[in-house]
Amino acid sequence: MQPELLSQLYLAALRWAHILAAMVAVGGLFYARFGLLPAMQVLDEDSREKLHEGVRKRWLPWVIGAITLLLASGLANFLLFNDAAQAWEDGTWMKQTKYHALFGVKFLLALGVFYFASGLVGRGEGTAWIRANRGKWLSVTLLMAVAIVMLSGWMRGLHVGPNRVAEEEASGVRFNVTQEGMAAGEDESNSAAAAEEAAGDGAEEKAEDASAEEPAAAEATDEAAEAAAAS
Repeated sequence: MQPELLSQLYLAALRWAHILAAMVAVGGLFYARFGLLPAMQVLDEDSREKLHEGVRKRWLPWVIGAITLLLASGLANFLLFNDAAQAWEDGTWMKQTKYHALFGVKFLLALGVFYFASGLVGRGEGTAWIRANRGKWLSVTLLMAVAIVMLSGWMRGLHVGPNRVAEEEASGVRFNVTQEGMAAGEDESNSAAAAEEAAGDGAEEKAEDASAEEPAAAEATDEAAEAAAAS
């Protein structure tokens, strides 16, 4: 297998892992907030606690796995992209687009999501205040996750970087079009000049012919007058 293909597969695997982990985390939060939590309100306190404990045991491994994949794949993607972006705009592309600042905001939001998501499915006393008001903190966590998704979409649009090849091709096309336009303009100018010159030559020939005919006509008139006088 070619090294270039292996590199592409490696990058694709990192991206897929990151997206799949985000789907699990955000989807689980959305379901818990708008599906599971409202349904639990019709149960008594003991039934709610039993249901929560059963959900926690099954959901906790998925939360840990999603957090691990998001951290590992996200950092790997950032480091690889950061190396590639150093060649853009003489190494100033990151500063121009404020990409590092955007990544920093995204990373801090992600840490907040990880903390609240872990607290919602945990059992430690340090995060008991989160579980005491699950609806509120589920909403906060979900809003932070949505903000991360929106920020990620914006940052993904910046990943294309400056397309030098396209710019050079566009410049070449514009240059060729300009040259063709100039050449066409020169041809039209030359054609117009040739037409004017031809018209001028024709007018001069007609004037010369007229000038040559005038003495002959005058001579014929004189001869006719002399013949009349002789008669």
